[in-house]
Amino acid sequence: MLSLRVTRQGRVWLLVVLLLLGLGTLGLLLTRAPSVERVLLLSSPLESQGRDLGAGLASLLADHLEVLAGATVTHATVLPSPAELARLPASTRILRYQGRREGDRLLLAVEWTTIARLLAGSQWSPGPALAREPHRAMDAFVGSWPLKVRHPYQRTLIPRTPAQFWTLLEGMSIRDDQQAAAHLGVSQRLAEEEPDCTTVWLTLGDHLYRSLWVNPETAGVGLSSRTHRAFQEAVELVPGHPRATFLWSLMLTDTGNQNTALQALTTATSLRRGIPDLYLGLAYAGRTSGLLAGARKALDRRKELLGALASPSAWFVETTYLYLGDLASFEQELGRAVALRQDADILFYQGYAALLRGNRKDAIPFLKRGSETAQTPALFRDLCGVYLAYLEGRPKDGLAQLRAIDVVRGQLRIPDGEWTFKEAEAYALLGEADRAVDCATRAFVQGFICAAWYETSPFLARVRSHPRWPMLRRNIRERREVMEGSFPEAVFAP
Repeated sequence: MLSLRVTRQGRVWLLVVLLLLGLGTLGLLLTRAPSVERVLLLSSPLESQGRDLGAGLASLLADHLEVLAGATVTHATVLPSPAELARLPASTRILRYQGRREGDRLLLAVEWTTIARLLAGSQWSPGPALAREPHRAMDAFVGSWPLKVRHPYQRTLIPRTPAQFWTLLEGMSIRDDQQAAAHLGVSQRLAEEEPDCTTVWLTLGDHLYRSLWVNPETAGVGLSSRTHRAFQEAVELVPGHPRATFLWSLMLTDTGNQNTALQALTTATSLRRGIPDLYLGLAYAGRTSGLLAGARKALDRRKELLGALASPSAWFVETTYLYLGDLASFEQELGRAVALRQDADILFYQGYAALLRGNRKDAIPFLKRGSETAQTPALFRDLCGVYLAYLEGRPKDGLAQLRAIDVVRGQLRIPDGEWTFKEAEAYALLGEADRAVDCATRAFVQGFICAAWYETSPFLARVRSHPRWPMLRRNIRERREVMEGSFPEAVFAP
């Protein structure tokens, strides 16, 4: 009887344990962050009186998907091949659309499918395709999509007046810095007329940010600037707005305000964990703050989200792997970027990487091509010329050009400490140790505190024996430690 009683007690306890485990598992399921919806957006042009507004409409549709559904959006101009689709999650939804302006109305024709259905030969599911007032067309788009609306900010995403919608879409289609600066008057008036539209504010912020590189007087710099206030208005209307937060973080990082950038980005990722650009912003602010492990973790998260469609950033060259001392991965990223664009900054870093490997002869063609581009702004083009002068044994020419760059950058008023650090390396290569330390100190003051690269860049080897170097190194380490305390590695990815 004793053994039977023990067995029964054991069963009772086993049932209690299983019940507790079941309740715990249920609690985890209830509190776990919702799974990320993945959407492949196939962009198409929007015809409007001879002007291509396709880029603006693609951005607007992506904004709706990211803001309202928290979806991971990737873009393509054509449908990937079956082999490429097979490398993506089968549940990925594919959205293709056509847009056309009819008077002040928008005709938006939408079709949906999934990769699994497409590969199985199933038909696309059509959405509404009527010409309507723009806000009604967008409402119909959201109302018919096969996604859950998780964030109720739909009314803040577009103007309610048709004429202002088309003005906004024209501004959203601008990708050129000079054109953005020229369009500032229109963007500012639109913000005054539509103060409750977050997309209007982020478009104004985008144009102000771009104008910093060509006409900084109109935008100002830092936390008191018009640029900062425009992005701030956008994220106050829609907390964690992905595109607004990303662009805002770039501006903040460029102006040495990484702390504010990282705060905004971590808030945004806590609300929407599936937005690749937010992790790109985290990597940019992180690497310039010396938080390299966190920056790499953010890049890994971005790659995980994008999967087989992952592509390099169109905004900047990714140098996190360089600062980590992983030259092979850095060169691999450069190679992928070259397939998308041949800008002066890409050519500069190709020459720079060759120099790091000691291949002076291989570096010259890249730097020569970079110095001959018509790129604006001309900073990387001119820096290519400086490094080329060094390699060709023309140090006086290189120093003269480097000093001229200093004058231009003073007028632009964009601190960008990471870029200033490249000047410090150039001065060191050209034998100007005092100027190199001056530049390195300025880079630190401007917010570039990647201690690892200050201490390992081979181009600064001679400067590390300079009398002022120990104090600079101590200041950099202290500030990086403060940043590490505020932003531990865990905040860079879920």
